[in-house]
Amino acid sequence: MIKQLLVAGATAAMLSVGTASAAVINLTSVTGLWTATTPVFPDVTGQNTNEIRWGNPATSSGQSGYRFDSAATPALVNENVAFNLGTFTHFNYPIYEPSLTFAQLTVQSTLEIDGVEETVMSVFEFQHWETPNADNPCANGGANNTGINSNGCADRVTFSLNVGASDSFLIGGVNYFVDIAGFFYDGGLADEFWTKENKSNTAMLKGLITSRPVSVPEPSTLALLGLGLLGLGVRRKMRQAA
Repeated sequence: MIKQLLVAGATAAMLSVGTASAAVINLTSVTGLWTATTPVFPDVTGQNTNEIRWGNPATSSGQSGYRFDSAATPALVNENVAFNLGTFTHFNYPIYEPSLTFAQLTVQSTLEIDGVEETVMSVFEFQHWETPNADNPCANGGANNTGINSNGCADRVTFSLNVGASDSFLIGGVNYFVDIAGFFYDGGLADEFWTKENKSNTAMLKGLITSRPVSVPEPSTLALLGLGLLGLGVRRKMRQAA
């Protein structure tokens, strides 16, 4: 009877490994602000808001700009499935100097995991190349007036590595790992894109959540537990025989 109870307990312990009930995870808020630029105000306007503008307009289209639109919240998040945090947009219009060369975007994301609220801070840096519209060939190596350069030479946006790439939280005996992966463009994780003149271009900021129980017995530990239970049964039989 003792052996049966111990074996049953060990079996239950083994079944519980890696099968913790899935947490309910919600993305409750996202805020993205442009917290630094080069040059600074008044050549670039909109610092500490979600949209910056720069340049003296060469047409009625207005200034060039960057904008970050936060994802709609609250939103249900599934583990191991990429989720959207917001959309970056580059507005590319013909301008005269001065032009943006650098911008920093600070994104604050708040998640609720089984009723516990946690916040992740991420910082992204953007390098901006406002190319001469009339060059031929253009800065990207293509001919002017064709393809992406059909309205004049395209401009380049380079995305930097996320300074706060990941974070982790211990909730209810489970470690949750939040990875703010970066900006996705044309189906993949991007480090740059080129935007056609007189057009806009967008990239999606995405994250990923995974989890792991704090204490997971190693296979060797489980094997030793099984051998110990087997030995207990053998010793019990020997005592009964005596």
